[in-house]
Amino acid sequence: MRNSARKLAAVASCIVVTVGGLTTGAVTANAAPQERSIPKAAAPPCVSHEYAKPSETHGYPASFPGGTWLRLSRGCDEIWLKPNTNRYVKVCIGYRDNVRCPSSYTYAYANTWNKLASDVTAGVQYKFNFQGSGASSGLYHG
Repeated sequence: MRNSARKLAAVASCIVVTVGGLTTGAVTANAAPQERSIPKAAAPPCVSHEYAKPSETHGYPASFPGGTWLRLSRGCDEIWLKPNTNRYVKVCIGYRDNVRCPSSYTYAYANTWNKLASDVTAGVQYKFNFQGSGASSGLYHG
């Protein structure tokens, strides 16, 4: 009788462990991507700013490549974007006739800080170029 009770207890504990493993696996598999935050080392003296790109345009700020440009803060060497919706975007660096843009767009996740450029020279001018012409808003940092 004791052997039967021990076998039953062993089987029951295996079932609990297996079910627990499945439950944990299911939660992990369906979990949303974790938000990436800006490293504390990149935060000061860099400042986050709000942006609002109107529809029917691809560039922020203003039209691309002309118009107004953003300037990288002194002490910053990275450019980050946190859009309110998922967007394909690239950051172009330079000014008017001397502009460098990546050949492909980066998929920027909504409500998540996305690093678009690193090792950027302080004081350089830059502009965001969105693949779609729909309105976009959120935060940028740099």
